[in-house]
Amino acid sequence: MREKKRYLAFEVITDKPFQGEADRILIKKINEILGVFNSAKAGLMRVNYDQKSQRGLIRVDRSFVDHIRTCFVMIKHLNNQPVLLRTLKVSGMLNKAGECIKLNRIE
Repeated sequence: MREKKRYLAFEVITDKPFQGEADRILIKKINEILGVFNSAKAGLMRVNYDQKSQRGLIRVDRSFVDHIRTCFVMIKHLNNQPVLLRTLKVSGMLNKAGECIKLNRIE
């Protein structure tokens, strides 16, 4: 059976621009919160991240979308910098989730 996945578009909101790759640090934090077994079941994978706009895409199993969104609420700091994580869109198609990031870009 094929794994059914969803693409979650997110935004990292900070006072100062975030230094480093926030998506890698974010995935580490989510894995810590979910634990060993649930993080393996969630199939969390980074797809794309734009450091300039601080928006990105992650892939997750469809049954764990709510768990990941809950983790977003629980994460208050990344690299000792206060952050707010916002879900922009959840989609089953990569193109639709990617459009959300490109269309909502603030420059």
